[in-house]
Amino acid sequence: MPPQVKHAFPSWLARHYPGILIAAIGGICAEAISQHYGAPAMLIALLIGLAIHFVHDLDSAKPGIGFASRDVLRFGVALLGLKIAYSDIVSIGLAPLLLVAGAMAVTMVSAVFGARMLGLSHEFAALSGGSVAVCGASAAAAISSVLPQDKDSERSLAVVIAVVTVMATVAMIFYPLLIAALGLSPQDMGVILGGTIHDVAQVVAAGKAISPKVGELSILVKLMRVAMLLPIVKAVHFWLGRGAANQQSTGKVQLVPSFLVAFFAFAALNSLHLVSETMSTWGATASHYFLVVAITAIGIKTDLKSVLDVGWRPFALIVFETIIMLLVVLGGVLAMR
Repeated sequence: MPPQVKHAFPSWLARHYPGILIAAIGGICAEAISQHYGAPAMLIALLIGLAIHFVHDLDSAKPGIGFASRDVLRFGVALLGLKIAYSDIVSIGLAPLLLVAGAMAVTMVSAVFGARMLGLSHEFAALSGGSVAVCGASAAAAISSVLPQDKDSERSLAVVIAVVTVMATVAMIFYPLLIAALGLSPQDMGVILGGTIHDVAQVVAAGKAISPKVGELSILVKLMRVAMLLPIVKAVHFWLGRGAANQQSTGKVQLVPSFLVAFFAFAALNSLHLVSETMSTWGATASHYFLVVAITAIGIKTDLKSVLDVGWRPFALIVFETIIMLLVVLGGVLAMR
């Protein structure tokens, strides 16, 4: 190891470890509460971070909290690729996949038009629409990392994570009751649950509440949505992020953010069966914990008062997007029967 690297790492660690440690402890607490009470880990992590926002005023904590909210988040998103096996997704069938992909596109477009009508920014439309269309808090975190960073960006991310997680929990409770009342087949139930509920954990809970078969099908459909994270984040990156974010930081246009390259590489390796099942499980678990720590750090950086000051419009937009997603997928499934 070159001498300059030997000297640089201790210096970097001394600057960053207080903030990283605070975020990690908050994340551990969030995960413990989540496992004990069954509450969404990402929401608990955000709430814990918001509750200890005052530590962000400490100069010793800021560098590490910034690292956790930015770089640890990107590590977590990259490792999401280890959940993806394209052969499993293809086994669902072409028609359901096209339906869910179409619903994702309609939701994203609806987010843009809805944001325009409500007087919200394109950045918030991309953040909320991508979160609803893809995979909840994880997608919001990934999209946020390629958007321009300003005084409102972390507040917007905190609002989206909180509202989308609540909506996913509501969907987890009521969607199984709705589709059971419609008398749908297990295949149709799996497509609807996996194609409409925002977060992976809530999809698992909703599907398995009906039957193990519906649970497996809904997870596969959900993973198809997660697999679309790369093109959606890349599209947002070209639309809103690359000029402002990358040119400011490097003076160059970064055509593909490195964490998205890693996401695609991990997914390809897993799809080619070059990653063992144990390694895939460890990677998915590490991704979850990285994201919990990152969202805790995002909460710490966010002033709760500024979140409460956003008004009703962001909440209305996310509810609107959730309803659009449900109507398109449910309507498509009923039409194909």
